[in-house]
Amino acid sequence: MKTIGIGNLKVCVGSLESPYPESGFDAAVVADTLTKEYDLTDGSNNAKYFTQTASAISRRCNYPVICGIKTKTGDLRHVSVFTFAGGRLADIADRTISLCNGYTDGDTIKVLRLRNADVGILVDTDVLFAKNWKKTAPVCNCIISIAECGSETDFAFVPTLASLFGKPYLIAFSCGDLMWGNPK
Repeated sequence: MKTIGIGNLKVCVGSLESPYPESGFDAAVVADTLTKEYDLTDGSNNAKYFTQTASAISRRCNYPVICGIKTKTGDLRHVSVFTFAGGRLADIADRTISLCNGYTDGDTIKVLRLRNADVGILVDTDVLFAKNWKKTAPVCNCIISIAECGSETDFAFVPTLASLFGKPYLIAFSCGDLMWGNPK
């Protein structure tokens, strides 16, 4: 588990199996769950394990757990961020712009109200588009994104967007890498 300070938030980043402290953080971010797709219609134990584990972490901790996930429901496939709080699924944000084939676009960008700040959630490649920062930046204190590793997508432009819009950011990648910054 890694601890990151972004803006006035303290965030821990780990996996579903990481031991998370019960308090002292504004949120936990889990990105390694983007490494596989969960079928929500077949009753598989994988999807149950994911939701039960993330729910249990959020029930035990005094802060929300923000998880990246690829889901399949029939023919619909999404890259999403699920937020768990108090032992329940509290919110779902889908990627709005798909740069890869096979996954459906969502239609809304979410802002989560945490204890110390409002956080814009830009799912996967949504963090690469200035139009998404322009929509989100006026109504949040910082940006959190969970992105998949292994694609040819280049996230090097994100610090420029963060500086342009004056927002701290954290991108947690499914392979365990992190990008974060607090623009001045």
